[in-house]
Amino acid sequence: MFSDSVSGSVSAKALRRAGWGVIAVVAAGSASMVAGAQGWYATGTAGVVSQSDQTLSYSRPGVAGVTSPTLPLDTGFLAGGSFGRYFGDRWRVEAEFAYQSVDHPVFTLATGGPSGDGNYASTSIAVNALREFDLLGSSRARTYAGVGAVYLTEVDVDFENAGVERSFSGSGTGFHALLGARYSLGERAFIDAGVRYLLASNVDLDGEAGTVGRITADYEPLAVTVSFGWRF
Repeated sequence: MFSDSVSGSVSAKALRRAGWGVIAVVAAGSASMVAGAQGWYATGTAGVVSQSDQTLSYSRPGVAGVTSPTLPLDTGFLAGGSFGRYFGDRWRVEAEFAYQSVDHPVFTLATGGPSGDGNYASTSIAVNALREFDLLGSSRARTYAGVGAVYLTEVDVDFENAGVERSFSGSGTGFHALLGARYSLGERAFIDAGVRYLLASNVDLDGEAGTVGRITADYEPLAVTVSFGWRF
């Protein structure tokens, strides 16, 4: 969770610039390599997600100042998939889509504002660059590390009370880091276990369907994932 102070904002911007810089360097290096024998692949992914409690900066027309309550967040799930290609024997670049959501308990955003339980969720697309390492001493298993540039096509937080849902949504950009291991089940099939952390700072979420106001918040889920994949 990041504060709204100047130092926090500068730190978040620096992290974003660093993440995009690493992506550019890694992607450029990968593109210059000749594709190896492993070729193309696709994966389907599922996972468990958690997220630290987040400060929501809530403003409304006609109300002076900004209310900044802390939204308690629980666990949730991730589902998605990717399509990628190996470049050489160690590098791979992939495009992915993901949906992830964590729940929150009954919560009042501000006096006279939305109240209820709900979730904090997103849909995203990303381009990831990853490097594999032979750390497990097995020809079938490889560990990997990578980074990805993420576009959050929608971030949404909602509050449901007595069957009425009031929600805020927006979009944003960020980056994520990925660590894991991939195990070959045969010539084409493989399984993958990993951990990923996504950071998008100061995402603006506007009220929708009659909900008034705007929320500005960070979005930073941590997920443990399992994937099944197929090489082409």
